[in-house]
Amino acid sequence: MGVDGVIWHGQIYGSSQYGDLNALYQKTSGQTQSLQAAHRAKFDVEIREEDFNRKQVFVVMTNGLDYRTRAAIQYWRAAGLDVRPWVYRVYRGSAEELLLEISAFRVHDNPYEDIAEGYYVLNTNIRNDQRDHEDMLRNGKAAAYYDPWKFKIERLAKGDVVFLYQSGTGIVALGEANGKLQKAAYHGNTEQAGEEYFMKLQRFQRVAPPLTAAEIKELTGVNYVFRSTMFGLDAESGKKIRKSLHDNGRLQG
Repeated sequence: MGVDGVIWHGQIYGSSQYGDLNALYQKTSGQTQSLQAAHRAKFDVEIREEDFNRKQVFVVMTNGLDYRTRAAIQYWRAAGLDVRPWVYRVYRGSAEELLLEISAFRVHDNPYEDIAEGYYVLNTNIRNDQRDHEDMLRNGKAAAYYDPWKFKIERLAKGDVVFLYQSGTGIVALGEANGKLQKAAYHGNTEQAGEEYFMKLQRFQRVAPPLTAAEIKELTGVNYVFRSTMFGLDAESGKKIRKSLHDNGRLQG
């Protein structure tokens, strides 16, 4: 459903009282449980019946590749409407199965993060395992681990520029994907065979000092969310970051 459809539904039900919403919920869901109880069970928040539908927030669940809807959401937010994206992605896993990833609910969004334009930011996973971070820097590679995150590495094509991002620090290295996807057991553990997907990075260089999130925002004008495993940059932003690193002598051989 696009933003216009969400707004249309808001117009229909925006003035509904709890009794009307409860009846609609039970009719459409086939549940005898009340809307109040269902909401409490889902979100672990207690809301009084008289407080339902008092302050409305539009939530649009959309595919990560639907940049038009995501861009429209940003436009309406700038225009004063409290509409928020909830982004999901579908990956083809092993044995022809489909895997679903649903991003953490957030207000800020980069509509173009799933569009391939040859530039990517990859989190080094230091907050989960220091070894992952050290391995990427030591061996000059881009890596991700476990379903569904490891499948993001499949998006990389030969020549794509990958900026390695250390959480809380900034971009610490970059290189160009060699286009050859490799799979390995996670840290050599044979019981976790194939749980690491990686690609070697050619022309690999460290960045010192690291390019911080604030500097990235200043360069590109985009407030990126760096918590995701890997996201794409538009070509203009990617070129600006790379040029800044070069011009300011922050690239180490």
